[in-house]
Amino acid sequence: MDNEKPYFSYWGKASADIGSGDTYHQLAYHCLDVAAVSYRLLHKERPLTKAIAEFLELSPEQLRTLWCFMISLHDLGKYASAFQELNLSVSDALLNPRSKKEYDGREYRHDRLGYYFWQQHETEIVQAICGQSLGSMDDETAVYETVDVLAQCVLGHHGQPVNRQMPRRMRSFTEARNHDAVTAFIADVGELFQPQIKIEILSSSDWRARLEQVSWQLAGLAVLADWMGSDTHFFPYVSQPQPLEQYWHCALACAEQALSHTDLSRTPTVTPFSAFSDIFPFSPTPLQAWAASVEINDQPQLFILEDMTGAGKTEAALTLTHRLMAAGAADGFYFGLPTMATSNAMFDRVADHYTQMVKLGEGEQASITLAHGARDMNDRFREMVHTTGTVDSNYHQRDATVTAQCNAWLADSRKKALLAPVGVGTIDQALLAVLPRRHQSLRLLGLNRKVLIFDEIHAADEYMLALLESLLSLHLHQGGSVILLTATLSQQQRQRLCQVWQQAAGLAPVMPSQDHFPLATQVAIDKAPALKETAIPRQAKQKRAIAVDMLTQFDDCLETVLTAVSKGQCVVWIRNTVDDAHEAYEKLLSRLDHPERSHLFHSRFILADRKNIEKTVLDNFGKSSSQSERQGRVLVATQVFQESLDADADVMISDICPIDDLIQRAGRLHRHTRNKQGAYIAQGDDERDPPVLYIHAPSWEDKPKADWLSRHFQPTQFVYRSPGRLWLGLRKLRQLGKICMPMHARELVEAVYSDEALAQIPTALQPMEDEYLGKTYSIGAKAQSQCIDWQYGYCDRSADYWFDDETDISTRYNDIETVDVLLVNEQAGELVPIAKDNRFAVALSTVKLSKRKYAEQLAPLPERLEPALTKLIEQHPHVKYMEIWLPENDSRFAYSEEKGFYEWPQEAT
Repeated sequence: MDNEKPYFSYWGKASADIGSGDTYHQLAYHCLDVAAVSYRLLHKERPLTKAIAEFLELSPEQLRTLWCFMISLHDLGKYASAFQELNLSVSDALLNPRSKKEYDGREYRHDRLGYYFWQQHETEIVQAICGQSLGSMDDETAVYETVDVLAQCVLGHHGQPVNRQMPRRMRSFTEARNHDAVTAFIADVGELFQPQIKIEILSSSDWRARLEQVSWQLAGLAVLADWMGSDTHFFPYVSQPQPLEQYWHCALACAEQALSHTDLSRTPTVTPFSAFSDIFPFSPTPLQAWAASVEINDQPQLFILEDMTGAGKTEAALTLTHRLMAAGAADGFYFGLPTMATSNAMFDRVADHYTQMVKLGEGEQASITLAHGARDMNDRFREMVHTTGTVDSNYHQRDATVTAQCNAWLADSRKKALLAPVGVGTIDQALLAVLPRRHQSLRLLGLNRKVLIFDEIHAADEYMLALLESLLSLHLHQGGSVILLTATLSQQQRQRLCQVWQQAAGLAPVMPSQDHFPLATQVAIDKAPALKETAIPRQAKQKRAIAVDMLTQFDDCLETVLTAVSKGQCVVWIRNTVDDAHEAYEKLLSRLDHPERSHLFHSRFILADRKNIEKTVLDNFGKSSSQSERQGRVLVATQVFQESLDADADVMISDICPIDDLIQRAGRLHRHTRNKQGAYIAQGDDERDPPVLYIHAPSWEDKPKADWLSRHFQPTQFVYRSPGRLWLGLRKLRQLGKICMPMHARELVEAVYSDEALAQIPTALQPMEDEYLGKTYSIGAKAQSQCIDWQYGYCDRSADYWFDDETDISTRYNDIETVDVLLVNEQAGELVPIAKDNRFAVALSTVKLSKRKYAEQLAPLPERLEPALTKLIEQHPHVKYMEIWLPENDSRFAYSEEKGFYEWPQEAT
């Protein structure tokens, strides 16, 4: 490997400001930089290395040398003259390219050019892998197909599989000397790494199938290694040629330093689990006691924990997770929640606890990350991000408590966030791992051998449920476990989730059948019984009885609110649509003696105002709210109230809605124990008048007509689509007359969602139920069609189309197209976001609106403000994808801090 090799050529963006004094980096050296990172990532003692090696029936060292050889070929396409021509000025010693076509970074990027070179030199590559000539073997095609699987992994290092369709024009980007360089480079890196994989292995269809299964993790490793190996801070440019073996030792040292600044080179140590009381400063609930004692092992397991809000499901999940990690079943965990608000709240709780579960070493704590779109606006997350691989020792001298932290490299993006040992965020970040979006493989790698904890799983629609099933199936094969938390799961949903896990494990399906509530379900893959259901004892303090009363007229709802206010009570009125919430709010304002004590909360507020409203609600309706804060307070809200707020109402009115949603809403009625004055008390019984849930619903009809719901509740029917299911829920509530939790939980849910119940939907409502079912099946089918087809391995056949980062491929179904609308003010001829914030003004000034109903109807900006718009986009480039709205310029729509986005009444316009 002398210094005159033809493969010494330019790589990357030339610069004189790198720090090494060299103005460009040799392509061969960059390839070894990435291989060196891979070598460190695949340390023979790491669980991931052992798992992949064992699955492929290789030794860890064989896997390591094979992968390092393959990943060193990831940038073969940069040997094309078209790429080298991008910068001819860096050195006269470089190749003098004379390609026929200019480099095309869109259609013929270097990764695709790399596949062209791969096809032309595949025999040389196979010979380097095997250390011998193929000769005249019969299975030559099979060998090439196997090696092609590895090719897809390394060439897809930009986050998605390379397009393998090779048009004839591909040759015109190259010249003969490029192929000479590729031939020499393959030979020398083959000599450097010497994979020595037997030809019989490469020709085995069974081994190729196994390789396809782990290709997703290998592809993630390729992305990660290329990211890190491209960091010029740790891999300075080296222009002068030297033998590859000599440079390899330099690259290994640089890779070790780079990894030490990411926390990825150090495997967290799991603190042994002793007892629940040693971890948490309170006695365990029955569910928590079960989590601390249930038999577990080091194999993937599925748990479904069903219990009431306040039963300690979070602590039970963390206890199970701690024990699974201590047993060797997992290396970390990710806690996924339905909304950013709930994940922010959970982040605080987990950050207070995880230091007792995992650590890196003496005085060091493993990283915990927050993964959602607005994570940078979370104060605590920003405060805990540190820039080095260790914690400032002086910090611990100032603060005796163990402090949560996150390595800056891992905190840099949501894609990297899942690589941290501990993560909290929305469930969407995990679900993206099963969708064909750029860097999907990196997300999947981040979830490898983790415990996935998903809360409020009952909130998943059919679309999300289909994605979850795909993730569960794949996660089992990644050696991971799953804990699903819910308060109101139907028997069908529980059976469906258990069946997915069993099928993925190759087990005969055993369906759960217990109807007790609360309930813990465990599905194992290597012990009998494979499915175990445990009835959790009901706590006396958790038993709640809420009377149910029906209000059929809007005016009756108004009077109920006014009566409660006159008694000094605090009231929550939940409407099913934003327009209905506006109507109720406006009516109340005109009749309340103190309208300033009323609030409106819905989804059409900019984020800044929504955060302020959430704080106001928690201050006045939360656990610590006082009598003076609560007295005569009214909140009119939509479904957002039930999703994220730990609020407590004295009186509640709810529009008719699905029974599981109604149970969630009712959970915020007398949520916390209070005395007669409304102050929170930790012990004793609630001293307020017995709670009543008022349901605003159509008049009851035993044999309803087709317009039973739409006659007076058209917006509700538009939202929920199945009047038959609402009728079933209302029928059951009328029979019971009250909601007794947890005793009625299963009975209420099954009264609506079981096959027996659905068969009793009245004839007149059946056509709408059939339409709803058809829509549900269609939504599920759409989700399945979006999911990656894992059987083909990591390649362009695994999905019809792969999406870039800026392209929206949603984890949630929405049949109404929405647009991000940025609200701005005009100041001195410039456009500025309406939220006053130095760092996050754009994000805090944005609201999501229906594209057709609202966004397309907004008044356009005056032409005189075009220069101001151009300047705004220059300052915030992502604004060009938004709709820009100047509210003061619109005569039809308006926005205020109190009401959010709304349409002026007809008479006002």
